[in-house]
Amino acid sequence: MPVVNLTATYVAGLASKPPGDRVEIWDAKTPGLCLRVGPTGIGTWSFRYRPKAGSGYQRVTLGRLADLTLADARERAARHRVSVSDGGDPQRELRARKSAAESVLTFDALAERYLEEHAKVSKASWQNDLGYLRRPRAAWGKRAAASITRRDAINLLDAIKKTAPVSANRTQTVLVTLFNSAVEDALLELNPIAGLKKRAKEVAKDRVLTDRELRVLWTALDRTAGVTLDVAEALKFLLLTGQRPGEVAGIVQVELQDLDDPAKACWQVPAERMKARRLHVVPLPCSALKILLAAIERRQLDGDGKRVFASRFVSRDNLARHSLSQGLKRLIAGLEPDGSDAEAVASLQEKPPTPHDFRRTVGTGLARLKIPREDRKAVLAHVEDDVHGRHYDRYERLVEKRAALEAWDRHVTSVVGEQT
Repeated sequence: MPVVNLTATYVAGLASKPPGDRVEIWDAKTPGLCLRVGPTGIGTWSFRYRPKAGSGYQRVTLGRLADLTLADARERAARHRVSVSDGGDPQRELRARKSAAESVLTFDALAERYLEEHAKVSKASWQNDLGYLRRPRAAWGKRAAASITRRDAINLLDAIKKTAPVSANRTQTVLVTLFNSAVEDALLELNPIAGLKKRAKEVAKDRVLTDRELRVLWTALDRTAGVTLDVAEALKFLLLTGQRPGEVAGIVQVELQDLDDPAKACWQVPAERMKARRLHVVPLPCSALKILLAAIERRQLDGDGKRVFASRFVSRDNLARHSLSQGLKRLIAGLEPDGSDAEAVASLQEKPPTPHDFRRTVGTGLARLKIPREDRKAVLAHVEDDVHGRHYDRYERLVEKRAALEAWDRHVTSVVGEQT
């Protein structure tokens, strides 16, 4: 353990001509300052001291030789010597700081806690929250949750707004809910974006497919132009039943009942997958039943006895909700005018519908077919927002829903089979 009056030249020589073994060299000028150099020439500065409050020597790392000059190392060691003489313990203080940093609630940890303990418990569409939290987590993930300011949120939401105004609003809604839950659980003192106005203006959606547009899309889905067969069939099923896109994408075989009996065949959507948190039974009209049976046959060939509509990106996983949106966009972009359908193609491309617009199309179409309002609401799983509707009216209207969807099935069949 040589003690040397270190110089910059001497230190540089150690790095350029590494010793055969690891060596420790102590600085004669600065008591406690040590340079450890390994066989490859990589060196580390450290400071050894004996704290006043304890027995035995302690050592604290100052930095790497490549990052600290001799002068820098001496300066850091001198600061530690002053701290020790005043009763300090640099190593213990460093451990305390590390422990405190580890115990700080980061935004990432808060987001994960919100998803697991709140979103997954109370929301069937919790995966939407997961998606909307991606950008906030990328921006703030390692920061202490309590350090997030109103200005931080405004800057992030305004950046999202530039390319996706609606997404900015949805992200804000999720963040408000996340911060509110953190305040309620006494994890934060306040919600930094409480009362913040939505960053973008939204216009209520009213897109409904005309019969000609429906026929054009159905024909394109038959050709599976630009989409997988599962995406095409899921979109058809959506057009036939009017259920929510996420519910359709997530169908599993155990939810399907009496598929061998067309008069009883139904899809039972469990409460945990429903927005209203109530079991929803969807009778299956003929065309919808055929789609499901064909999809199940494909899954049997895949060796998958669980799912119905499968993702092509992840082995044996459900179709993702956004796959329907992206598939529909590609399908519409690839449409080409063809005779009498040119006007419908133009309107589809000028104002492209979304999968959720299919749901609105079914609801509107049922009204055109003179289906009573109560039955339409039952088909779409719209629950009356009053005490009676929420707690007492448990009648499923299964007979009425089947009649309504069979009427819509006949209409769709007649539309897509029209010749002009």
